[in-house]
Amino acid sequence: MSKLLENYDDFNTPIAELLEGHDVSILTDAAKNLLEGDLVALAWKNHTPRTEKLGVRDLQSIEEAFSNHSLFGSSKAPVVGASCCCTCTPACCCTAAAVIKAA
Repeated sequence: MSKLLENYDDFNTPIAELLEGHDVSILTDAAKNLLEGDLVALAWKNHTPRTEKLGVRDLQSIEEAFSNHSLFGSSKAPVVGASCCCTCTPACCCTAAAVIKAA
């Protein structure tokens, strides 16, 4: 196990636990297998064994599922906990949600 994973147990949190409501149903089957660490890797343009198998539709499903998240950064949200646009990387909003859990 890497030192990073030893220090951050929460990197093993499944993607479904980071989403709100029924947004997990938006994810493709491949995207549903991702962990928090995979999302962080994507956001930093790295890869893991699970992310290497993702296709464009998988990445779009992640982006779409997290666009409903309360930390997405909408100007209409009561609390904006992240600033992300989902144009620089497919997972910046995912990473924000992964690092800062919604109340």
